[in-house]
Formats: sequence, C-alpha cells, structure tokens
Amino acid sequence: MNSSVLTETEPQLIAETRHFIDLPSTTLHYAQCGEGEPLVMVPATISRIDDWLPFIHFMGQRYRSHFFELPGQGGSTPFKEPFSSDLVAEAIEQFADAMGFERIALMGFSFGGILTLKTLQRLGDRVSHVIMLSPFVSQTGLRHNAIKLRAVKAAAASAGHPLGRGAWLRIMRDPRAVDAFVWFATVIGKYETTADLRSRLLGFSDSAFDTLRSQVRELLSITDEDLAGPYTQPCFFGMSVNDPLLDYETSYRFVSEQFSNAIVEQFDFPYHCPSEPFTLEQLNRDYHQLLDIFSE
Repeated sequence: MNSSVLTETEPQLIAETRHFIDLPSTTLHYAQCGEGEPLVMVPATISRIDDWLPFIHFMGQRYRSHFFELPGQGGSTPFKEPFSSDLVAEAIEQFADAMGFERIALMGFSFGGILTLKTLQRLGDRVSHVIMLSPFVSQTGLRHNAIKLRAVKAAAASAGHPLGRGAWLRIMRDPRAVDAFVWFATVIGKYETTADLRSRLLGFSDSAFDTLRSQVRELLSITDEDLAGPYTQPCFFGMSVNDPLLDYETSYRFVSEQFSNAIVEQFDFPYHCPSEPFTLEQLNRDYHQLLDIFSE
C-alpha cells in the first residue's frame, strides 16, 4: 500500500456508512468504513462519530473498521442497567455475534483502554490482536496530585445522588456554568479531547451525562488487577512519554507484563490528545505503522 498518496481530498477516500443495530442490551449507532478484517474501535469518554471520522477513514484503509457511540451517547440507547465497562464488553460481543464476525481486532484510545481490556477478557481467542493508544489501565496511572484527585472524586460522587445529579444537569443547560465546568475538566482534571467540549456538554442528554458520570466513577476506582490477563494476542502499544494526563511508565509496565507479544512505539508529543483532530493526510504520514504492523 502506498499510503503517502492517500489524502483527504482525493476521490479514492472510502466514505463511511452509518447504521443502527438492535442488540439485546442496547441499540448501537455505529459507523463502518472499508473492507478487510473486522476492527472494532472502542471509544473514549465522549464517543460521537463525527469527532472520530479521520481515524475511522484511516483505519478503513486496512480494516473493515467500526466505531460506535457509547450506549447513552449520540444515537445509541442507554443500557437498562447503570453504565459499566462490563456491559460495554457484553455489547461488543453481541455486536460481533449480530454481524457474524468469528474474530475481530480491537483498537482502544485513552479511557477506551478499560473497555478494550474488558472486551479482551470477555472474548478471549475471538480477538486476533489489539491496538492501544495512550491507554488508561489503572487509576494509579492518573497524573494528578492528591488534592486534584479528591476534587474530581467529590464532583463525581455528588453527581451520583439525585439532588446532585439534578444540579449537574441544570449546569449542563447553562452556558456560563458549562464554561466553568470546561475550565475545571481541562485545568484541574487535565482532560483533553479533539471534540468541542463546550458544545458537546451543552448538547448532552440526561443519558449522556449518566454515561459520562459512570465512566468517571469507574476510572477513579479501577485497578490494574481488574484488567489483568495474561493475554497472548499481539498488542501494539503507542503512547507519548510526555503525556500530561496518564503516566507512561504505568501503561508501559502493564502492557509489558500482561501481553506476551507487545510491540511498543514511543512518541514525544506534549499532549494526551491533540486539541485539533488529525487529518487523514497527517495520519497516513505519521502513523502508517498502525496499518502495516499487523498486515497479513
């Protein structure tokens, strides 16, 4: 494959298609792009298809890539039970069954590392290989001091009570309050995203808020023992040693200990997630190894 000739504007770009699929636990809204081995791209905390299109197109050059919006966010319906990573892993298994996939590859970003590993635990040999980019693998990997962690935990705990939840939902309807929350999330919580966080929060449904709250609660408590293998699948691990949100050594040590066949790529960029999404041209130029590393 000569990836250098693929750009955003050339006609050979494969457009994604968008679908809804009814599963026993949820109705998933997902995008599909490309042909080849099925790849399920496991989303991070905010999982809107529009925010991930360049990556969906990029991986679609090698895989039949699938990206879904988390239950409770975007067009996906919430679980009947409170959101959890175990329920997401179950939904991915249901998705693979409904699509007729005997085996899939998994790709996880950031806090999608939890979901990727939970899915790997559940599906076992049905997963051919794993790609993890800047993955969250344990609450001990958060690069926060004790005071900041207590502040984030207190905010998450308050949103779990009916009165607190109501107050937070009112905040999400007030542009000035959302501005303050964005400051708290990005400055205190060191949260980074390519999405327009302000507009996403102002557009949050009640179920999207509940999903995000449950994710934050889980990432503040989950341990590496909860996600441990051992795993025999090949794993590509890529992360910046300068990641300001997650500790590189924590993620590297977990991958090295739990995966018997790990391929490690160190980056040196100064962010966890870029403030602007990569273009397809940038991805082809700088990250083509993600397409080549597991080529058959």
